[in-house]
Amino acid sequence: MELPDAEAVKLAAKGDADAFMTLVQRYRAPLIAYVHGKTRRRDEAEDLAQEVFCKAWQHLPGLREPAAFPGWLFRMAHNAILTAARRPRPAQLEDDPADGSPASNENSVEVHAAVAALSEECRITVSLRHFSGMSTDEVARTLGIPPGTVRSRLSRAYAQLRRRLISRVEV
Repeated sequence: MELPDAEAVKLAAKGDADAFMTLVQRYRAPLIAYVHGKTRRRDEAEDLAQEVFCKAWQHLPGLREPAAFPGWLFRMAHNAILTAARRPRPAQLEDDPADGSPASNENSVEVHAAVAALSEECRITVSLRHFSGMSTDEVARTLGIPPGTVRSRLSRAYAQLRRRLISRVEV
């Protein structure tokens, strides 16, 4: 039987490493997709996700409402992104879609470029919904927005992707 989030959080807050690993396994891909959508850098997304999980483990006993774990975790990720943006970093090329990122598994370079060209809010929504496999309701809870807003962003993103990709085919 799968351990519900709230129960895993309660156990992890008491020091149960296995319960925390359940949460890590459940939220690793969505968290990386969220950070990658914000930073557009796969290597940085994985590093920041690891950093966020380390902080979450340290601060989990202070989380008052176990059901708030997903939002709490993604707020920590947002703060980590802001902190990382202030740090100087060496120049690097943007992600190569052939680097094993979720988009490279079944999508072409053109699709990867089209998704990268979306607005940040649409890019993150598409990443969470399709690259992390979250449902519309899960994306809504993660981002703290209504499901209708998620559907609206996805619709807008699909229209932009359709236009961009069709224009490339017609060239």
